[in-house]
Amino acid sequence: MAIFSVHFDGAITTRDHKVSIRVLANTYEHMQRAIDRSYLINKHGQVWKHARLKGNEYAETEFIAEYPREGGIILDAAREGAEAIIDRIAAAVIPLFEASTRQGVQLAESVAIQYQDRIAYVENMGRDTQTFESLLDDPPDIWSKAYSSRSIVKEIDPLVSVIAHDENSCVDLRFVGSNVYQDMRFSPIIAQRFHAIASNRQLAAPVIVRAKIRVLDRGNKRAMPSAKIENIATGREVSLHLQERADFDVLHPYHDGREVLMYASPLTEALGFDLYGGDLVFLDLVG
Repeated sequence: MAIFSVHFDGAITTRDHKVSIRVLANTYEHMQRAIDRSYLINKHGQVWKHARLKGNEYAETEFIAEYPREGGIILDAAREGAEAIIDRIAAAVIPLFEASTRQGVQLAESVAIQYQDRIAYVENMGRDTQTFESLLDDPPDIWSKAYSSRSIVKEIDPLVSVIAHDENSCVDLRFVGSNVYQDMRFSPIIAQRFHAIASNRQLAAPVIVRAKIRVLDRGNKRAMPSAKIENIATGREVSLHLQERADFDVLHPYHDGREVLMYASPLTEALGFDLYGGDLVFLDLVG
């Protein structure tokens, strides 16, 4: 029997060992989404941006919710024969949980600082910069696995973050798959560290991208300009983040359907990146 269990305790359950509808709904929603992600990873070897279940896959990922148990409040879901689904969730969550229990978690510098480093990189490397096509042929080994794991972790993050700023509450996760995994207790500080790691973004080494600009937004006083491009190497439309307002003026003359060469950095999250749907950060046009 495969089991996914969430145990809330402390101030969050002070009302007769109950939680609010909001917390209950949030918990079950993200439990199910984590299960769906895990199923898709196991079936296809990886998961991609906006991947969704199809047809009878919904039945294959249908865990049954048990009656809530007291002791704080414990929410269980179970399914016969779904051990591999729980194993994959555990494989994604446990390493980040263990990192979150250690003090002095080291995160990458802000995207703004990384951006300046990437600008310097293309100024020095120029056209010797790797092309996106060559990146497709030989991507970093960690990207696909890390991206798939992140798709699970991003569902666990809001589930545990509900106690991140409540010093009198905690939440335990329990997974039973082909193994009975050690319970994970999230205190507020551990939940905060978990979120910081799960949401950490880094700019990968720049690449030369052949693109057509599909959408170009000038932004406003509060929002930076942004764009959607067709990545010619993949034939897919992806988001292109602009870090400077002047970038809109640089790209605007090419918003006419023609192909343009640009330098861009893949925007990785928790060390993962979807080569076919992941966001890019604009650096410069190839001169």
